[in-house]
Amino acid sequence: MKIIQEGEKGIALAPESGRVPVVYKYRDLTLDSGTTVKNVLVGVHEESDEVLVIPAQSTPRIKEAREAAKEEVLEARVPRELEDILALLAEHYGVTPKKFSPAVIRFYLHSAASSPPLARRLDKLSRARLAHGKRYARIRVRCEASLSEKVTRLAATFSNANQSDLMRGAIIAAKQDILDRRAKRRSQQLEAVAAAV
Repeated sequence: MKIIQEGEKGIALAPESGRVPVVYKYRDLTLDSGTTVKNVLVGVHEESDEVLVIPAQSTPRIKEAREAAKEEVLEARVPRELEDILALLAEHYGVTPKKFSPAVIRFYLHSAASSPPLARRLDKLSRARLAHGKRYARIRVRCEASLSEKVTRLAATFSNANQSDLMRGAIIAAKQDILDRRAKRRSQQLEAVAAAV
């Protein structure tokens, strides 16, 4: 694959003019959806300054912006003690809670979607005493729409459960597995997650 550099020139097809010269420049590109992709390489008609071509190397960034626009947010009100648990988990791995906490919750929810025993455990833990203190804190986790759908379907398999319940259960499961040292394999997996965030 050829990597085009800013300032290179080429030829593109213009809707009414046929083949015209273009110069490749980095600029903000607004997609049909209204999403703006910052500083992406595009081929610009030298006379009209109109974007006529997008090189292949820009495709991943545009795709990422489209996917980000489709992201959903899982949200739960939790007791402050669960926020404390997330901070302790981050400290355990030597990372910041802001990035690591959502990753821990996504990890458990994704794992539970393909593991009925873990799903039942999260449901059970969501009814534990620790999950039912005063819910002053709010946790927001960005995720792909597919994970949100899986969590919704998963919650529907349990009586009186929803996404928020499973999120609270996930935090308590992480406490047990990592801080209480009950699951060495999961601890190693989360260590890899911590290294990646």
